[in-house]
Amino acid sequence: MDAMQEIGRRVREDRLALGLKQVELAERADVSRALIGALEHGRHMPAADAAIRVARALNTSVERLFDNSGLAPAVAAIGVLGERLLDGALVRAAWVETAMVVRVLDAVAALSPIGALADGVVFGGQVRLFSGAAPRGAVIAGCDPVLGIAEGLLERSGDARIVGVPTTSGRALDALKAGRSHGALVHGPAQGLKPPPGIQRWHLARWRSGVATHPRLSRPSLEALLADEVPMIQRDPSAASQQAFQRAAKKLGAPRPSLGTTSGSHFDAARSALEHRAAAVTIEPIAVAVGLDFHELEVHDVELWVPKHWTRLPGIREFVELLGTSRFQDRAGALPAYDLTSTGAAR
Repeated sequence: MDAMQEIGRRVREDRLALGLKQVELAERADVSRALIGALEHGRHMPAADAAIRVARALNTSVERLFDNSGLAPAVAAIGVLGERLLDGALVRAAWVETAMVVRVLDAVAALSPIGALADGVVFGGQVRLFSGAAPRGAVIAGCDPVLGIAEGLLERSGDARIVGVPTTSGRALDALKAGRSHGALVHGPAQGLKPPPGIQRWHLARWRSGVATHPRLSRPSLEALLADEVPMIQRDPSAASQQAFQRAAKKLGAPRPSLGTTSGSHFDAARSALEHRAAAVTIEPIAVAVGLDFHELEVHDVELWVPKHWTRLPGIREFVELLGTSRFQDRAGALPAYDLTSTGAAR
């Protein structure tokens, strides 16, 4: 019996000892019936506040139910993006030098197939690894939409392992400089991509960055968008697409656009524009995929940047080799307006 199943067994035995049904325990703990079911079947570790309520509802301590449950010893870890590690969060983990770094899975990722590949759970600010977990491979951060495709293909084939961390180009570079990742996917105008010394780079793709608009907005002009005539979802200032938007405003002599509503990713920005009949700073492949109109601002190259001492690391080597294969390009090429010319070529 693995650690998560042991937790579930203990919760179920305590519940039955009190003569409670799952729905009654859920009501006492102010959680869903589905959470109790998943917990008892060893499929879910609740967030810290929910764990405390479940323990109280069973007249026991959270330490007895969860902290001393047979999980692997806690391991000190840091978030790839420097974020705070909140109790109950599922994580993907790997080692960078002597530090364990983790990608924190948000709610969407945790409930997707990537959630099944989680290595552990945060508890007490540290990571408790699941039974059989072996944090390893290369950590690659960046915002290209096909990073998840590469991660899934490598995991499925068993060739190697990468931990993909969706984030902006700026934050990906910050993680690389801070030694919290092995590689960064960055994008921008080709002439503006100038890595620091000691970096090996490979071309991944080319696509257009700009502004997506809801079809019912009848393709407003850039001037109208900058004049706040249309609701606008922008990106974090560290995002290369946001910087393209700011450069376009400067060329037109328009005031620097105020951030207002911001979104964490290309996809989230486009989805918000679709839901709220608005405009969003994003990239053409995502805009077209979700059914938005698109106003091009710049053509961007996407590159993988890796410090030269990491280029032979298992995960980096296999990722680069994967880029030139049909199994990757067939899938990445299905994304509209995603140019795979020269993909995998060293720069």
